[in-house]
Amino acid sequence: MEKRLFKTVPVPKPDYESMHKIAIAEKGKRGILTAQKKRIKGEETLILNVYQVSGKNKRDISLQFRMFCQKEDYITLDADTGRWRTGALLKLVCRDYGWAEYWWDYEQLEFLTDKDALIAEKTFRKFIKSNEEYEGRAAFQLLNAYQNHIKQERLFKKHKKITDLIDADMKKFGELPSDYQEFVEEKVFGQENYIFYSTEHKRAYCTGCRNNFILENKHLRHETIGIWNNEDEVKHNRTVRCPYCNKYLQAKSEGMSRQSLISVAWSVLVQKHGEEVLTRYFCHTKDFRLSYSEPKIITFEGYRTVHTSENVKDYMWDRFKSTNVMRWCEYRDRGTCWFPAAETVAPRCVTMYNDTLQEVVEGTCMKYSVPDIFIEQVLEKSRYFKSPWIIDNYFNSYRKHPFIEQLLKVGFYKMVEEFLSDSYCNKLEFNHGCNSVLGTLGVNKYQFNMLRRLGNPRMRDLEILRYKPDLKWEDFNNVRYIHDNGHVDMYKKFIDFMQYTTIHKLTRYMTEQKIKHENDYFDYAGWLEAMGYDMRNEFNLFPRDFRKAHDEMSKQYIKFKDKQAREEVKRFNRLLKKLQKETADVEAMNLAVEDLFIRLPNKLEELKKEGEALHHCVGTYMERVKQGKTMIFFIRRRSEPDKSFYTLEWKGRVVQCRGSHNCDMTPEVKAFVTIFESKMQEYESAPAAKRRKVG
Repeated sequence: MEKRLFKTVPVPKPDYESMHKIAIAEKGKRGILTAQKKRIKGEETLILNVYQVSGKNKRDISLQFRMFCQKEDYITLDADTGRWRTGALLKLVCRDYGWAEYWWDYEQLEFLTDKDALIAEKTFRKFIKSNEEYEGRAAFQLLNAYQNHIKQERLFKKHKKITDLIDADMKKFGELPSDYQEFVEEKVFGQENYIFYSTEHKRAYCTGCRNNFILENKHLRHETIGIWNNEDEVKHNRTVRCPYCNKYLQAKSEGMSRQSLISVAWSVLVQKHGEEVLTRYFCHTKDFRLSYSEPKIITFEGYRTVHTSENVKDYMWDRFKSTNVMRWCEYRDRGTCWFPAAETVAPRCVTMYNDTLQEVVEGTCMKYSVPDIFIEQVLEKSRYFKSPWIIDNYFNSYRKHPFIEQLLKVGFYKMVEEFLSDSYCNKLEFNHGCNSVLGTLGVNKYQFNMLRRLGNPRMRDLEILRYKPDLKWEDFNNVRYIHDNGHVDMYKKFIDFMQYTTIHKLTRYMTEQKIKHENDYFDYAGWLEAMGYDMRNEFNLFPRDFRKAHDEMSKQYIKFKDKQAREEVKRFNRLLKKLQKETADVEAMNLAVEDLFIRLPNKLEELKKEGEALHHCVGTYMERVKQGKTMIFFIRRRSEPDKSFYTLEWKGRVVQCRGSHNCDMTPEVKAFVTIFESKMQEYESAPAAKRRKVG
């Protein structure tokens, strides 16, 4: 549509007197329409001008919209904002302008003149394809029908773009294998069989091998072959061995209800189309309710996936958007919330049709993914992968992490399992794009041989070798068996301690002393190191009575830390005094306005007293102040210089200023703080030669 040309069409001068009369006559009406007909760039165009009537005497009449209608499309210009709107007129006036929907009463609505109504009706009848259906209807009803037709056409074109892409992918899916039904009966429902019996007629039937048996003294005997089961007594819901197929099946009496005897199962089929890999999920139901000898098996396809080298597309059989048509759609999560979807809606487990996937993926984008090794060595031996979508998940993982192929081929199955399942806390990053497994793992040949020597190493083994590349085999094998005990990096503490002794000596000592928690020993060793003890002296490292030595050293370390803290506080207090002398002539740090003044703390301990007096947390800032990360100032009244009033934190700006119980600043304090901040910023922005370093 030519929106640029539409804007050039002049608005006809409205007849305000006629509009006013209609507004007075039609009580409750808030809008009036006028119609004009133009030919824009050779195309017939109907222009509807929508006016809003308001005011006490219905004298305020203003243009709200101009709607331009052509045969194939319409668009509306918002007179207030100048924006183009694609919505239907009914929606625009009721939603955006708050007009009540009863204004659009078809029978009561009138155009400004009969001439306008005739213009609109005549034009809309040309535009609407099915004229007969709307014979005898008024102009506004025709407008509504015309817009509905256009909206349906728009929606159809929008949906067709989506469905054409889906249908193109659906053509890639061919026929099912000829033996698929046999696979469903024998493998998918191989365990879903029963032995039905009748005590009255002395007979039984096995749905697994489809043989009839004679029931003698509650035991099974074949009708023609000399085989029987004289051990298991046939009784309703009891498990009995079939004499012919030797399967243990549940017995069901023919006289009992079979309403619950319907089974649901899913299968997955992997196929290929050129370089693309296709996965198909089928839902199967086996129903014994009508006939136990000929159970009805129904199969329908629920999900499809197309794997390419760049991405993946998932589809499902469902109702397409708002059209309600059942067809293949793009996959969307059903959002089952607290409850899982019904088993006929989404699979909980699947049976795979393909015996070997490598033959299927040969020549496709997944030709190097070695899916058979993954299924045999990882999937079937793992407790993590229970998702019915595991094959698709594996292909997606391989596309994102192609180095999985290298790990599987060298036999590092546990690494693959932990990597894909996120079961390892410190998940290592592998090196992408490397041609060799050594480059992928980030190890040298000697380290790689140590991993191969383990047979099936874990991620933690690789992490140990990365942390200490020069680790010898004996030490590596010892560190591997160190339990984390809640500390995931416990092995690092053992390796770091190798600078003082060997891991063998350390582990032997812990065993002899019956140290349950390794952290206790490393705490003890850390105290020794902090207090300057000789860490290579085995008398210090391995005391005869560890528990006694641990407790004594704990007391010594507390005294040592207390002494250290006191000395550090004294040193900082000396720095505070020096700072006060150096800033004695700095106006900002000695600011006094009327009854208020500001100062630095005289001692570090004053922060704790300040917090207790004002009931806030400035006492916890002692360490940050000591480290120079922030500065604390005290605001006092001249009349009460020793009484806590407000506490201010400065870090290049005023971070916060709090009074008693964290109250906000009063207007008086706020004005004082504004002056202080201005002068501090002026001081800190001054040239270095004109100021001293503070804090």
